[in-house]
Amino acid sequence: MSASFRAPLPESTPRDRALFRVNPMSYIVILVFLLAIAWPVTTYPLALGWLILLPLAFGWWVARTSTRLDEEGVRVSTWRYRRTIPWDQVKGVMFPKKGFARLVTVDDDSLPMGGVSFHDLPRLSRASDGRIRDPYSAPAPGDD
Repeated sequence: MSASFRAPLPESTPRDRALFRVNPMSYIVILVFLLAIAWPVTTYPLALGWLILLPLAFGWWVARTSTRLDEEGVRVSTWRYRRTIPWDQVKGVMFPKKGFARLVTVDDDSLPMGGVSFHDLPRLSRASDGRIRDPYSAPAPGDD
């Protein structure tokens, strides 16, 4: 009669370790913004009705922005495009002071890696099977 108990995963341990997304708490910001503009928009719909497009655009951005690592390469998805970069084209990862990490290709192109920040570096290294190295982890025995 009892169901099997499965301990919940901590928030810092997502089920899909190779998928990086924008923090889902962003949807709460969208909801608060929508509630904040509801009264002005309903009062003056002709003049301020366009404000509804702002939370919709932000929601589109949150839903579309992601990065996935797999055996083929890195799949970067932004609000404008989706692109797969094979591993032999990946030069490294750059962490700017603001914003998400950026994937640097051998052609010196820089692509935003949505959902990946500096604190995700150990998870990024594990998901890439060591192709993207975590410089702060202990080296494996035999590595120089």
